[in-house]
Amino acid sequence: MKNVITAIRRKKMAEATHTTGTIAKAKWIALGSGGVDSSNNIITPLENNTSLNNEVVRKEYTASRKISDTSYEYIIELEGNELVGTYISELALIDEDGDVIAFSNFLPKGKDETESTYKIEDNY
Repeated sequence: MKNVITAIRRKKMAEATHTTGTIAKAKWIALGSGGVDSSNNIITPLENNTSLNNEVVRKEYTASRKISDTSYEYIIELEGNELVGTYISELALIDEDGDVIAFSNFLPKGKDETESTYKIEDNY
C-alpha cells in the first residue's frame, strides 16, 4: 500500500495556521480502479495529484475514528450489489471543498456480492 497527503492539503493547513484559522473538513471517499499499472505494480501516488486515475464511485464517509493525535481514519461501506465485478485499487479522501486531501493505492481487490468496507487514514 502506498499513501500520500496532497500538496493542496498541506497548503490549506499552512493557510489555516497563518491566515484563515479554518480548514475544510473531510467529507467523501472516492474509490477507483487505477491504482496499479499494466503489470499490476502499485503506482505511487504523488502529492500534486488532484484526482484518482479511474474513479468509479464517490460517497460521503459513513464513519471515522481517531487513530492518534495526528491521524484520523475515514470509512465507507459498499452494499452487496454495489460495484460487483470492479477491481478497486485506489482511494481518495476528499474535503468539503472538493479537493483530494489524501490518496491510497494498493493491489486490486475484486468486489463481489458481499458488503465491503474501505478505510483511509489522514495523517499529519
